[in-house]
Amino acid sequence: MRSVLGMFFCVVLGCAKPITIAYQDRIGDGVMLVAVAKGFFEAQGLHINPKRFASGPATSEALLFGDADFATMGDTAALIALGKYCPRVQALMPLGGGEERHWVVVPKTSLATGLEELQGKRVAVKFGTSTHGGLLLKTQSLGLSLDKEMMDLAPSLMATALASGEADAVVASEPTPSVLVERGLGKRLMSLGGTGNTYPLLLMAKERSLKEHAKVLPALKAALAQSAAFIAAFPDEAAQILSAATGLSLEATTQAMAYHFYRVGWEEADLKSLEALGEFLVAQGILGRVRPLGECVAP
Repeated sequence: MRSVLGMFFCVVLGCAKPITIAYQDRIGDGVMLVAVAKGFFEAQGLHINPKRFASGPATSEALLFGDADFATMGDTAALIALGKYCPRVQALMPLGGGEERHWVVVPKTSLATGLEELQGKRVAVKFGTSTHGGLLLKTQSLGLSLDKEMMDLAPSLMATALASGEADAVVASEPTPSVLVERGLGKRLMSLGGTGNTYPLLLMAKERSLKEHAKVLPALKAALAQSAAFIAAFPDEAAQILSAATGLSLEATTQAMAYHFYRVGWEEADLKSLEALGEFLVAQGILGRVRPLGECVAP
């Protein structure tokens, strides 16, 4: 029945060409993961070509230089993309976020009680991600600098780095912290919350894709909104879906989800968070300039 309805809507909406969406295999991308698993896109008559990646910089590369029409990424990766390519690349809307979705994890034997004790230590974080921007923001808010101690490392390698002693601490977004704790490889030192940043996860789009798929954008937004509503109404089932999609245990998945919010659409707090982070990244030399968000947010 679903496929018949999908064919009907495609005839009406003209959605014969697939829409390629790059997204992450992270708990923060729950809205996308659930929408794919539950068939919410097909129910809206959309033909989606989903492509999963491990980080925001990877989805950004797929959007900027690959065939992706839309891509999800954290605030730092999104601002870097907008700073270089707006208006050819635009922010469509947030799909969630969470002030405490990024954590600093240290070995279980560590005696550290704060970030100041990581000065002179090796701190692993994936550069260009929301976590990276959040760590810089957090350390500045505490009057600290860990720039010399930071090492660029993919989240998939952090467990090995922490266990082997290659890194004295790792900083990552959920679910990596929950997985490290569950596996007995580390303990939480502190989150990157408390700086006023909501760390929104953004759905970004190519300008030409927004024009090419203009007729089906309402259906795309409706499918994502349905997914967010499903997570709110059925959190246990949503956790089971995310656990199956990511390969994480149900316990780690549930814990990681608790550090996120899942909603579709702009709120004033998201815009203020992006504006403040953009100015901060310029001051840090990570961004050459920050464009007014009004120029880079899709109507």
